[in-house]
Amino acid sequence: MESNQSQSPEQPDQKQQPAQKPWSWKRYIITSTIQVTVFLLLYVLSIGPLFWQWYASFNSMSSPFFAAFYTPLLLACDIFPPLSDGVNWYINLWIG
Repeated sequence: MESNQSQSPEQPDQKQQPAQKPWSWKRYIITSTIQVTVFLLLYVLSIGPLFWQWYASFNSMSSPFFAAFYTPLLLACDIFPPLSDGVNWYINLWIG
């Protein structure tokens, strides 16, 4: 007698893949908004630990990379004073 297990319709070691949810604009926009918000938050919060690098770079004492990297934040602080107050407070936490 020959048993042929390859013909059994259901094998316990095979797992069925769950059906993927259909792609939608609403989920894409929400996901993208969350990702951009987290990225911008991390960008602004990174000035605290890197303040002295930025300061040296801004005053031509080192590589201009940090001056260029944080120029958008500097411009945003010039345009929106409450942001400037918050960023200065946060920087003082790191350097004070």
